[in-house]
Amino acid sequence: MIGAWLLLAAAVTETFGLMWDLQWHADVGPDTFFTAPHLMIYLGMAMCGLTSLTVVLRHTFRPTDARTVRVLGTFNAPLGFLVGGLGSAGGLLYGLMDLWWHTVYGFDATPTSPPHVALSLCSLLEVVGGMIAFAALHERRAARFGFAVIVGVACYGTIFLLLSTPPLPFVSTLPLAVALMLVFGLVLVAAVTRRPGYVTVAGLSFAAMQLITLFAAPPVTRAYAAALDLPLRDYADGIAWFAMYAPLAVVPAALVVEAVLVVGRRRSTPRTVVPLLGGAAAAVLVVGHLVQVGQPDPATVVAAAVLGVGAGWLGWRGAAPLRVGV
Repeated sequence: MIGAWLLLAAAVTETFGLMWDLQWHADVGPDTFFTAPHLMIYLGMAMCGLTSLTVVLRHTFRPTDARTVRVLGTFNAPLGFLVGGLGSAGGLLYGLMDLWWHTVYGFDATPTSPPHVALSLCSLLEVVGGMIAFAALHERRAARFGFAVIVGVACYGTIFLLLSTPPLPFVSTLPLAVALMLVFGLVLVAAVTRRPGYVTVAGLSFAAMQLITLFAAPPVTRAYAAALDLPLRDYADGIAWFAMYAPLAVVPAALVVEAVLVVGRRRSTPRTVVPLLGGAAAAVLVVGHLVQVGQPDPATVVAAAVLGVGAGWLGWRGAAPLRVGV
């Protein structure tokens, strides 16, 4: 289980590095490749890669009863660490592509550049590996707790990837995409753990990352700029802009999921209530997000309620392979 916790530590490190880097570009501007935020991102990737490699080698030379995947006819790799290791290796390779991209096109950032999207996908693969590693031990309380925490961290970091979502007609695309992603994640936690309280843990994990971004990223950015004797942008206001893309209503939505599932379990109908639950949670998230940004949009709320049914169903069904000990 130590390996799974190290993957969680890597995910938190990498996610905060990303938030810090985005704040740097918002408040200071162009940079070089070897800034502290960049190094923190790649430190997280390296932590994930080295942890995965260590666990794979341990299971290769000291086999255990854990389920493993045969790799290259030689190595025995637990699936979670294989996935996480591949994500880490891909992320480090795309980091070199990102260096080339910035050398050619400049060092001011856009979330939708090809290397940034590729890096985001690799980061997502890393946290999926961590989720698999915890889920394989879901019968242990500590593993269920770790699974809930890493899902919350994953959902927060994935918002950066969702910034690349193509605009959709008649709806506010980002709030809708974020709400559906969160519904999938929260229901996945409920379906994997099958215990009360862990969905709330996932919501609190998400909220903790948001609060860290709000209150740590701006002052750390200003202090780092001052240490390098770099000026802030004229319009820098010290607001953690990325945190504004994340809904503040995640914990209330998690409590809604908890309450409805408790009722469903008492009536022995959790599978029946999950689709309706997904729609309700998505609507709560979108309403909160739209109020937060001051953009009321009834069409987006309706779309979230409808599509949230599917997101909830996918979250519940997606837990099946995780619970069989992959």
